[in-house]
Amino acid sequence: MTDLYDPNRHDPNRGTPDGTAPETPGNRAGEPAGFGEGNPRTMPPAPVPAPGPAHAPAGADGGAWLPPVPDFVPSPEPARVPSGGEDADRIRIGLWGAPRSGKTTYLSALPIAAMQYRRHHEGGWNISGMTPEANAFLSQGIDLLTRQRTFPEATMGIRDMAWSVQGPQRKGKWGIGGRRPNFVLDIQDAAGEVFGDGHPQQAQLVGRLARAQGLIYLFDPLGDAEEATENFNFLQSTLTRLTAQVRDRQGLIGGKLPHHVSVCIAKFDHPDIFKPSAELGWAKQDTEGAALPRVPEEQGEQYFQWMCDEFRGSNARLVRDALYAYFDRRRISYYATSAVGFRLTPQHVFDYNDYVQPVQADTKQRLRTSPVPINVLEPLIDLEDRVHRDRSRERLANIRRGRKQR
Repeated sequence: MTDLYDPNRHDPNRGTPDGTAPETPGNRAGEPAGFGEGNPRTMPPAPVPAPGPAHAPAGADGGAWLPPVPDFVPSPEPARVPSGGEDADRIRIGLWGAPRSGKTTYLSALPIAAMQYRRHHEGGWNISGMTPEANAFLSQGIDLLTRQRTFPEATMGIRDMAWSVQGPQRKGKWGIGGRRPNFVLDIQDAAGEVFGDGHPQQAQLVGRLARAQGLIYLFDPLGDAEEATENFNFLQSTLTRLTAQVRDRQGLIGGKLPHHVSVCIAKFDHPDIFKPSAELGWAKQDTEGAALPRVPEEQGEQYFQWMCDEFRGSNARLVRDALYAYFDRRRISYYATSAVGFRLTPQHVFDYNDYVQPVQADTKQRLRTSPVPINVLEPLIDLEDRVHRDRSRERLANIRRGRKQR
């Protein structure tokens, strides 16, 4: 059978030893042009060229032979067609907070919280780095918090990291197995000073926040009491620039920023925060396991309101007002968060008489027991779920739009 993809199939001199055109019906003497063309009964079969040696040099058998072309990408495994595009399974999360709000410690505690998730829930989460640098950050952070029992150094400048995150299979709508979260998390971690007005790297940071789908905002009630680390000083300027950039590319939704936001009220374990919270009934203690105290998820926003109105004061109220002004209130969730958790007894149980975790030793703050993070992984899980639902709705809308245009 003639090779339909042979680039020389239309060569009139092909298939003859002397390179002349073969005699066919319609070019014999005395016959008109086109005689017998397209008639299988009168057209003789085309001569088949004899196979030549695979590596014959040009002219060895009267024809031109090309050397074999090597594989462009030598690989033992064939590549598959990408599904959904380069960024289909990537989620960009911006980490936001004033200086010394605990951003680097929060990131270091994430893989620990993922490993401990199984203690209180079904299934587990795994976090690994997509680059050697990301893996080194994860390993060093875990080592600092668990073996050395000390805090990591604060971030200088801006650091980008990509982590692979896999979660347990979720239940579907009718109790049948649903999807299993499996995504790449792009984290932008920046020093708190970068969020300040006039910082030379602020424009670079704002551009990255604009490309993010979700934001983890660490609100530090302790740092807010100091002028140099007031939360509002490092929030308003960045929000203004972020809104302008998203507006210019027509990305605002109803005049608000499109991001989903997890507000983490940091350092929940600190006695200056935990004691008044517990005395006023915000902290509810688990009835099993380590009996850890937490602020229930459904009370997260009210707890933040109390923190702004009564505990912290006017500057904190400005933070709350700014969040409500620039983001859709329905896209904000709230968590009382502790990256290192409480000190636990040798029986691994919370004791209200002795719960303070860090102590001063050798000019450093050190942890008394291994960390048990509280509401560190949950804000990330929530953001991933909300971003996934947004993308599902957008894909469905595009399908319906395409059907209407047909």
